[in-house]
Amino acid sequence: MTLRQLRYFVEIARTRSITHAAQSLGVAQPALSTHIAALESELGVRLFERHAKGVELSEAGERLYARALELISGFDNLKRDVNQTEDSPVGKVRLCIGGAIAAIVAPPLLRSMAERYPLVDLHVTDALSHEIQMQLEAGVAELALMPNAAEIPGMSSVSVLEEPFMLFGASELMRDKPSLVPFADVAGLPLAAPDRAYDARKVIERVAANAGLTLDIRYELNSTGMLIGVVKEGLAYAVLPSNLCHEAVATGALARRAIDALPVTRVQAIVWLSDRALTPAAAAVKDQLAQTVRVLVAKGRLEGRAV
Repeated sequence: MTLRQLRYFVEIARTRSITHAAQSLGVAQPALSTHIAALESELGVRLFERHAKGVELSEAGERLYARALELISGFDNLKRDVNQTEDSPVGKVRLCIGGAIAAIVAPPLLRSMAERYPLVDLHVTDALSHEIQMQLEAGVAELALMPNAAEIPGMSSVSVLEEPFMLFGASELMRDKPSLVPFADVAGLPLAAPDRAYDARKVIERVAANAGLTLDIRYELNSTGMLIGVVKEGLAYAVLPSNLCHEAVATGALARRAIDALPVTRVQAIVWLSDRALTPAAAAVKDQLAQTVRVLVAKGRLEGRAV
């Protein structure tokens, strides 16, 4: 398999026509057909379905098309990535942010990156903490902003935010709650929480164990939307990071109270694989992300303490 064959394959897939692809590539149609036949023979699959109006990708062709685009893009960017410097970073960087603060952090980060590093192509996604770990390990993301990264082996990290947990409940149920609720009282409330694979659950379970208490978990919900929905309906309370429910609190659907306990907090950190050196572009994103978090904390848009 050669890069030339992949380029030919991608152009045929794009134009849906061997004739049009041959014209745009400046290659004789029989030669183009020969290259594709050799590629199909090596892979042992049919990549195109031929018909009177042209060609369509087969199921195997659809799978190859996505990977071929990545490989060609990576090859085309190779020289640029090797020659970039810390002063002029260039290239694509994929960042994954834990869902609780992604909507707060991503917009100002994208704006500042576009202003300071216009040649860095930053792609931002959000996910839950255990999903982020898998993305980093698989190389799907170069960087992440996620909680309690120190517990994950094989990762380097820089802590940027310590955020508190608070008690959330339906507004009418929270009216009689004091401004500072003892953790022993929280443990006695019916709670909704994600399962034990999730960081938010681990934090409150750890605090409960240290205090010799058992939590009354009535609902295990791994969807933030469902969890907030159950709390809004008054079916349960929730102990969650303070930055998670801004919109619901702002609209009055939920109310919140501080918790009087051993520190119920978690640390958000910028994370990357220890055995993979950051490119200048990824390093620029890391530094700008840390600065963005500091600014958001100073402006009161992120709750917690900048680390």
